[in-house]
Amino acid sequence: MTDAERKINSFLVDVFNDVLRLEEDDLAKGPYKNLSVSEMHVLDAVNCAAGDETMRELAARLRVTASTLTVAVKTLEQKGYLVRTRAEEDRRKVTVSLTDAARGALERHAAFHEKLVDRVSRRLTPGQMDQLADTLAALHGFFTDIQ
Repeated sequence: MTDAERKINSFLVDVFNDVLRLEEDDLAKGPYKNLSVSEMHVLDAVNCAAGDETMRELAARLRVTASTLTVAVKTLEQKGYLVRTRAEEDRRKVTVSLTDAARGALERHAAFHEKLVDRVSRRLTPGQMDQLADTLAALHGFFTDIQ
């Protein structure tokens, strides 16, 4: 590995861990203490699906097994964040929808992310922000390609 590659590796690991820790800390001190970051990501995926995806489709999008998602959804249902509904025409098909509590948690989480981006943007010039956005888009494309 070159020196630049070592720096990039270290940076990626550190940034991932820093953001995860910040998310965990934000959840722990707010009104949604009973949610983990992983559970918040499940809620976000359900929100993006808008109730149109089955459990199987949702699991595929989250890149987890159906059984892993079932456990997470059951836990979130017990906590009052999700509702599972079986399709009338095919009882094997299950869709998931958010409760008002889940929508509140997602609003708070979105505000956390907005605050995070705001703090970054205050330290950079508009040109640096554009460059960072372009670089992160390229990085995201790379990670999408290798999945």
